[in-house]
Amino acid sequence: MTALRLIAGKTARNRIAEHGLTPELVRMVLGASGGPKWLVLMGLDKFIFGDWLARAPQSIDLVGSSIGAWRMASAAHPEPAKILARFHELYFQFKKADAESPKILTQASYRFLHELFDGGEDEKIVGNTQRNLNIVTARAKGLNATSSKWLEGAAILASAGANAASRSLLAKFFDRVVFHSGSGVVCPEAWPDFHRRDVKVRANTLADVLMATGSIPFVADPIANIAEAPKGVYRDGGVIDYHFDIPWKFDEGIGLYPHFYGHIIPGWFDKKRMARRARGAVWDQMLMLAPTNAFVANLPGGKIPERSNFTEMSDAERISYWKKVTLESERLAHEFSECLARPGLLLDRLEAAPQ
Repeated sequence: MTALRLIAGKTARNRIAEHGLTPELVRMVLGASGGPKWLVLMGLDKFIFGDWLARAPQSIDLVGSSIGAWRMASAAHPEPAKILARFHELYFQFKKADAESPKILTQASYRFLHELFDGGEDEKIVGNTQRNLNIVTARAKGLNATSSKWLEGAAILASAGANAASRSLLAKFFDRVVFHSGSGVVCPEAWPDFHRRDVKVRANTLADVLMATGSIPFVADPIANIAEAPKGVYRDGGVIDYHFDIPWKFDEGIGLYPHFYGHIIPGWFDKKRMARRARGAVWDQMLMLAPTNAFVANLPGGKIPERSNFTEMSDAERISYWKKVTLESERLAHEFSECLARPGLLLDRLEAAPQ
Protein backbone atom coordinates (compact mmCIF):
# COMPACT_ATOMS: atom_id res chain seq x y z
CA MET A 1 0.00 0.00 0.00
CA THR A 2 1.29 3.42 -0.98
CA ALA A 3 0.97 5.88 1.92
CA LEU A 4 2.03 9.19 0.36
CA ARG A 5 0.66 11.28 -2.49
CA LEU A 6 2.93 13.79 -4.24
CA ILE A 7 0.84 16.30 -6.19
CA ALA A 8 2.67 18.87 -8.30
CA GLY A 9 1.65 21.89 -10.32
CA LYS A 10 3.02 22.21 -13.87
CA THR A 11 5.82 24.67 -13.06
CA ALA A 12 6.73 22.82 -9.86
CA ARG A 13 7.07 19.56 -11.77
CA ASN A 14 9.24 21.19 -14.44
CA ARG A 15 11.56 22.74 -11.85
CA ILE A 16 11.84 19.47 -9.96
CA ALA A 17 12.65 17.63 -13.19
CA GLU A 18 15.30 20.21 -14.09
CA HIS A 19 16.97 20.77 -10.73
CA GLY A 20 15.98 17.78 -8.63
CA LEU A 21 14.03 18.03 -5.39
CA THR A 22 16.66 19.33 -3.00
CA PRO A 23 16.35 21.52 0.12
CA GLU A 24 17.74 24.40 -1.97
CA LEU A 25 14.69 24.28 -4.28
CA VAL A 26 12.17 25.10 -1.52
CA ARG A 27 11.16 28.76 -1.18
CA MET A 28 8.07 28.40 1.01
CA VAL A 29 6.29 25.86 3.22
CA LEU A 30 2.55 26.07 3.95
CA GLY A 31 0.64 24.95 7.05
CA ALA A 32 -3.16 24.65 6.90
CA SER A 33 -5.87 25.11 9.50
CA GLY A 34 -7.48 21.94 10.74
CA GLY A 35 -7.06 21.31 14.47
CA PRO A 36 -5.76 17.82 15.34
CA LYS A 37 -5.79 16.76 11.67
CA TRP A 38 -2.13 17.82 11.60
CA LEU A 39 -1.20 14.80 13.70
CA VAL A 40 -1.20 12.64 10.57
CA LEU A 41 1.68 14.85 9.37
CA MET A 42 3.83 14.56 12.49
CA GLY A 43 6.30 12.16 10.86
CA LEU A 44 6.66 14.45 7.84
CA ASP A 45 7.13 17.52 10.06
CA LYS A 46 9.92 15.86 12.00
CA PHE A 47 11.72 14.78 8.83
CA ILE A 48 11.15 17.88 6.69
CA PHE A 49 11.91 20.56 9.29
CA GLY A 50 14.16 18.71 11.67
CA ASP A 51 16.34 17.03 9.07
CA TRP A 52 15.86 17.77 5.37
CA LEU A 53 15.25 21.54 5.35
CA ALA A 54 17.57 22.09 8.31
CA ARG A 55 20.38 21.83 5.76
CA ALA A 56 18.92 24.47 3.41
CA PRO A 57 21.18 27.56 3.18
CA GLN A 58 18.57 29.92 1.73
CA SER A 59 15.87 31.88 3.48
CA ILE A 60 12.52 30.08 3.47
CA ASP A 61 9.09 31.60 4.08
CA LEU A 62 6.88 29.63 6.45
CA VAL A 63 3.18 30.46 6.11
CA GLY A 64 0.36 29.21 8.29
CA SER A 65 -3.07 29.79 9.72
CA SER A 66 -4.49 28.33 12.95
CA ILE A 67 -2.69 25.08 13.90
CA GLY A 68 -0.67 25.41 10.71
CA ALA A 69 0.79 28.65 12.07
CA TRP A 70 1.65 26.94 15.37
CA ARG A 71 3.51 24.24 13.41
CA MET A 72 5.29 26.80 11.23
CA ALA A 73 6.30 28.84 14.30
CA SER A 74 8.02 25.77 15.73
CA ALA A 75 9.64 25.07 12.36
CA ALA A 76 10.96 28.66 12.28
CA HIS A 77 13.14 28.01 15.33
CA PRO A 78 16.90 27.77 14.62
CA GLU A 79 16.78 24.29 16.21
CA PRO A 80 13.52 23.02 14.74
CA ALA A 81 13.94 19.40 15.81
CA LYS A 82 14.16 20.44 19.47
CA ILE A 83 11.21 22.82 19.49
CA LEU A 84 9.03 20.49 17.37
CA ALA A 85 9.63 17.67 19.85
CA ARG A 86 8.54 19.97 22.68
CA PHE A 87 5.51 21.10 20.65
CA HIS A 88 4.44 17.50 20.11
CA GLU A 89 4.92 16.66 23.78
CA LEU A 90 2.82 19.60 24.96
CA TYR A 91 0.07 18.96 22.40
CA PHE A 92 -0.52 15.52 23.83
CA GLN A 93 -1.04 17.07 27.26
CA PHE A 94 -4.29 18.79 26.27
CA LYS A 95 -7.19 17.23 28.14
CA LYS A 96 -10.91 16.94 27.51
CA ALA A 97 -11.50 19.32 30.40
CA ASP A 98 -9.42 21.96 28.59
CA ALA A 99 -12.10 22.17 25.89
CA GLU A 100 -15.12 22.60 28.18
CA SER A 101 -15.61 26.27 27.28
CA PRO A 102 -13.98 28.94 25.08
CA LYS A 103 -12.53 30.64 28.15
CA ILE A 104 -11.01 27.45 29.55
CA LEU A 105 -9.56 26.46 26.16
CA THR A 106 -8.04 29.90 25.71
CA GLN A 107 -6.39 29.76 29.13
CA ALA A 108 -5.04 26.26 28.46
CA SER A 109 -3.68 27.34 25.07
CA TYR A 110 -1.85 30.32 26.55
CA ARG A 111 -0.26 27.98 29.11
CA PHE A 112 0.83 25.74 26.25
CA LEU A 113 2.56 28.63 24.46
CA HIS A 114 4.19 29.98 27.61
CA GLU A 115 5.69 26.54 28.27
CA LEU A 116 6.76 26.18 24.65
CA PHE A 117 8.48 29.58 24.67
CA ASP A 118 10.01 29.28 28.13
CA GLY A 119 13.65 30.32 28.13
CA GLY A 120 13.41 32.81 25.29
CA GLU A 121 12.44 30.43 22.50
CA ASP A 122 10.02 33.06 21.11
CA GLU A 123 12.95 35.45 20.62
CA LYS A 124 14.83 32.78 18.69
CA ILE A 125 11.84 32.14 16.44
CA VAL A 126 11.21 35.74 15.42
CA GLY A 127 14.94 36.46 15.26
CA ASN A 128 15.79 33.63 12.85
CA THR A 129 16.79 35.47 9.65
CA GLN A 130 16.75 32.21 7.67
CA ARG A 131 13.04 31.64 8.27
CA ASN A 132 10.41 34.32 7.66
CA LEU A 133 7.35 33.29 9.66
CA ASN A 134 4.02 34.48 8.18
CA ILE A 135 1.05 34.08 10.55
CA VAL A 136 -2.37 34.75 9.04
CA THR A 137 -5.26 36.11 11.10
CA ALA A 138 -8.76 37.38 10.36
CA ARG A 139 -9.64 40.76 11.88
CA ALA A 140 -13.38 41.17 12.35
CA LYS A 141 -14.81 44.42 11.02
CA GLY A 142 -17.16 46.45 13.17
CA LEU A 143 -16.19 44.65 16.37
CA ASN A 144 -13.98 45.80 19.21
CA ALA A 145 -12.79 44.53 22.56
CA THR A 146 -16.08 45.53 24.23
CA SER A 147 -18.35 43.81 21.70
CA SER A 148 -20.71 41.24 23.21
CA LYS A 149 -20.46 37.55 22.40
CA TRP A 150 -24.00 37.75 21.02
CA LEU A 151 -23.02 40.53 18.62
CA GLU A 152 -19.91 38.66 17.50
CA GLY A 153 -21.89 35.47 17.00
CA ALA A 154 -24.46 37.28 14.90
CA ALA A 155 -21.70 38.84 12.80
CA ILE A 156 -20.06 35.45 12.20
CA LEU A 157 -23.35 33.88 11.14
CA ALA A 158 -24.00 36.82 8.81
CA SER A 159 -20.54 36.45 7.30
CA ALA A 160 -21.20 32.76 6.66
CA GLY A 161 -24.35 33.66 4.79
CA ALA A 162 -22.56 36.30 2.72
CA ASN A 163 -19.76 33.85 1.92
CA ALA A 164 -22.33 31.33 0.70
CA ALA A 165 -23.41 33.85 -1.93
CA SER A 166 -19.85 34.85 -2.88
CA ARG A 167 -16.47 34.38 -1.25
CA SER A 168 -15.60 37.98 -2.12
CA LEU A 169 -18.40 39.17 0.19
CA LEU A 170 -16.48 37.77 3.15
CA ALA A 171 -14.23 40.83 2.83
CA LYS A 172 -17.11 42.95 4.14
CA PHE A 173 -16.77 41.16 7.48
CA PHE A 174 -13.06 40.31 7.85
CA ASP A 175 -9.70 41.80 6.95
CA ARG A 176 -6.68 39.59 6.38
CA VAL A 177 -3.86 40.62 8.75
CA VAL A 178 -0.53 38.88 8.26
CA PHE A 179 2.11 39.00 10.98
CA HIS A 180 5.62 38.39 9.65
CA SER A 181 8.99 37.97 11.37
CA GLY A 182 11.14 38.97 8.38
CA SER A 183 11.27 42.11 6.27
CA GLY A 184 7.85 41.51 4.72
CA VAL A 185 5.25 38.93 3.77
CA VAL A 186 5.91 36.27 1.16
CA CYS A 187 4.81 37.04 -2.43
CA PRO A 188 3.00 40.26 -1.42
CA GLU A 189 1.51 40.78 -4.89
CA ALA A 190 -0.15 37.34 -4.90
CA TRP A 191 -2.67 37.97 -2.11
CA PRO A 192 -3.73 41.62 -1.87
CA ASP A 193 -7.42 40.81 -1.37
CA PHE A 194 -9.32 40.99 1.93
CA HIS A 195 -7.65 44.39 2.53
CA ARG A 196 -4.47 42.67 3.68
CA ARG A 197 -2.54 44.45 6.39
CA ASP A 198 1.05 43.45 7.23
CA VAL A 199 2.40 43.70 10.78
CA LYS A 200 5.81 42.84 12.19
CA VAL A 201 5.56 40.14 14.87
CA ARG A 202 7.79 40.55 17.94
CA ALA A 203 8.79 38.12 20.64
CA ASN A 204 6.42 39.86 23.07
CA THR A 205 3.44 39.55 20.66
CA LEU A 206 4.09 36.08 19.23
CA ALA A 207 1.89 34.28 21.76
CA ASP A 208 -1.02 36.69 21.22
CA VAL A 209 -0.71 36.39 17.44
CA LEU A 210 -0.67 32.58 17.58
CA MET A 211 -3.65 32.64 19.91
CA ALA A 212 -5.46 34.92 17.47
CA THR A 213 -4.86 32.72 14.44
CA GLY A 214 -6.13 29.72 16.40
CA SER A 215 -9.22 31.36 17.93
CA ILE A 216 -11.92 29.33 16.19
CA PRO A 217 -15.33 31.06 16.40
CA PHE A 218 -17.59 29.58 19.11
CA VAL A 219 -14.67 27.37 20.31
CA ALA A 220 -12.07 29.80 21.71
CA ASP A 221 -12.17 33.40 22.87
CA PRO A 222 -11.16 36.04 20.32
CA ILE A 223 -7.97 38.02 20.84
CA ALA A 224 -8.43 41.79 20.87
CA ASN A 225 -6.11 44.72 20.25
CA ILE A 226 -2.81 42.99 19.58
CA ALA A 227 0.11 45.35 20.24
CA GLU A 228 1.40 47.24 17.16
CA ALA A 229 -1.49 45.88 15.04
CA PRO A 230 -4.75 47.52 13.91
CA LYS A 231 -7.21 47.70 16.79
CA GLY A 232 -10.01 45.19 16.81
CA VAL A 233 -11.04 41.60 17.39
CA TYR A 234 -8.89 38.88 15.81
CA ARG A 235 -10.11 35.45 14.85
CA ASP A 236 -8.83 32.20 13.37
CA GLY A 237 -6.87 32.81 10.17
CA GLY A 238 -8.67 29.86 8.62
CA VAL A 239 -11.85 31.93 8.38
CA ILE A 240 -10.26 33.51 5.30
CA ASP A 241 -7.33 31.19 4.58
CA TYR A 242 -8.31 27.67 5.57
CA HIS A 243 -5.98 25.94 3.09
CA PHE A 244 -4.73 29.02 1.17
CA ASP A 245 -6.39 29.56 -2.20
CA ILE A 246 -3.53 31.83 -3.32
CA PRO A 247 -1.55 31.81 -6.61
CA TRP A 248 1.94 31.93 -5.11
CA LYS A 249 4.70 32.89 -7.56
CA PHE A 250 8.46 32.53 -7.22
CA ASP A 251 11.12 33.46 -9.77
CA GLU A 252 12.73 30.13 -8.98
CA GLY A 253 12.12 27.20 -6.70
CA ILE A 254 8.82 25.80 -5.41
CA GLY A 255 6.39 25.93 -2.54
CA LEU A 256 6.08 22.81 -0.38
CA TYR A 257 2.77 21.87 1.20
CA PRO A 258 2.62 18.99 3.70
CA HIS A 259 -1.17 18.66 3.93
CA PHE A 260 -3.60 16.23 5.52
CA TYR A 261 -5.85 16.36 2.42
CA GLY A 262 -5.11 16.14 -1.29
CA HIS A 263 -7.22 19.20 -2.03
CA ILE A 264 -7.34 22.90 -1.13
CA ILE A 265 -10.40 24.50 0.49
CA PRO A 266 -10.31 28.33 0.35
CA GLY A 267 -11.97 29.40 3.61
CA TRP A 268 -13.47 27.98 6.80
CA PHE A 269 -17.01 28.42 5.49
CA ASP A 270 -16.21 26.58 2.24
CA LYS A 271 -15.62 23.13 3.70
CA LYS A 272 -18.66 21.58 1.99
CA ARG A 273 -18.45 23.61 -1.21
CA MET A 274 -16.80 21.26 -3.67
CA ALA A 275 -17.04 23.79 -6.49
CA ARG A 276 -14.75 26.20 -4.61
CA ARG A 277 -11.83 23.82 -4.26
CA ALA A 278 -8.71 25.42 -5.72
CA ARG A 279 -7.42 24.60 -9.18
CA GLY A 280 -4.97 25.95 -11.73
CA ALA A 281 -2.68 28.82 -10.74
CA VAL A 282 -2.99 28.12 -7.01
CA TRP A 283 -1.23 24.81 -7.59
CA ASP A 284 1.19 25.81 -10.36
CA GLN A 285 4.37 26.19 -8.29
CA MET A 286 3.33 23.91 -5.45
CA LEU A 287 4.32 20.38 -4.43
CA MET A 288 1.80 18.91 -2.01
CA LEU A 289 2.54 15.92 0.19
CA ALA A 290 -0.63 14.23 1.47
CA PRO A 291 -1.71 10.82 2.80
CA THR A 292 -3.41 8.48 0.36
CA ASN A 293 -7.01 7.35 0.86
CA ALA A 294 -5.73 3.81 1.44
CA PHE A 295 -3.36 5.01 4.17
CA VAL A 296 -6.17 6.89 5.93
CA ALA A 297 -8.52 3.93 5.62
CA ASN A 298 -6.00 1.81 7.54
CA LEU A 299 -5.77 4.23 10.46
CA PRO A 300 -7.79 3.46 13.61
CA GLY A 301 -11.40 4.22 12.77
CA GLY A 302 -10.43 4.81 9.15
CA LYS A 303 -9.89 8.57 9.51
CA ILE A 304 -7.45 11.19 10.66
CA PRO A 305 -7.84 12.98 14.02
CA GLU A 306 -10.29 15.86 14.36
CA ARG A 307 -11.49 18.33 16.98
CA SER A 308 -14.48 16.15 17.94
CA ASN A 309 -12.03 13.66 19.45
CA PHE A 310 -12.03 15.85 22.57
CA THR A 311 -15.78 15.49 23.10
CA GLU A 312 -16.39 11.99 21.74
CA MET A 313 -13.50 10.17 23.42
CA SER A 314 -12.08 9.89 26.89
CA ASP A 315 -8.59 11.29 27.34
CA ALA A 316 -7.13 7.79 27.46
CA GLU A 317 -8.94 6.72 24.28
CA ARG A 318 -7.95 9.88 22.44
CA ILE A 319 -4.29 9.72 23.41
CA SER A 320 -4.09 6.05 22.43
CA TYR A 321 -5.69 6.84 19.07
CA TRP A 322 -3.44 9.84 18.46
CA LYS A 323 -0.30 7.86 19.29
CA LYS A 324 -1.24 5.18 16.78
CA VAL A 325 -1.84 7.80 14.09
CA THR A 326 1.46 9.59 14.75
CA LEU A 327 3.32 6.28 14.72
CA GLU A 328 1.79 5.48 11.34
CA SER A 329 2.68 9.00 10.11
CA GLU A 330 6.32 7.93 10.06
CA ARG A 331 5.45 5.94 6.93
CA LEU A 332 4.78 9.20 5.07
CA ALA A 333 8.22 10.48 6.02
CA HIS A 334 9.83 7.18 5.02
CA GLU A 335 8.23 7.25 1.56
CA PHE A 336 9.17 10.88 1.02
CA SER A 337 12.76 10.14 2.03
CA GLU A 338 12.82 7.21 -0.37
CA CYS A 339 11.59 9.42 -3.22
CA LEU A 340 14.27 12.02 -2.46
CA ALA A 341 16.94 9.34 -2.69
CA ARG A 342 15.59 8.04 -6.03
CA PRO A 343 14.85 10.93 -8.45
CA GLY A 344 13.38 8.60 -11.06
CA LEU A 345 10.91 7.20 -8.54
CA LEU A 346 10.05 10.73 -7.43
CA LEU A 347 9.15 11.86 -10.94
CA ASP A 348 7.10 8.71 -11.51
CA ARG A 349 5.18 9.36 -8.30
CA LEU A 350 4.26 12.97 -9.11
CA GLU A 351 0.53 13.42 -9.72
CA ALA A 352 -0.73 16.31 -11.82
CA ALA A 353 -2.46 19.02 -9.80
CA PRO A 354 -6.09 19.96 -10.61
CA GLN A 355 -6.40 22.28 -13.60
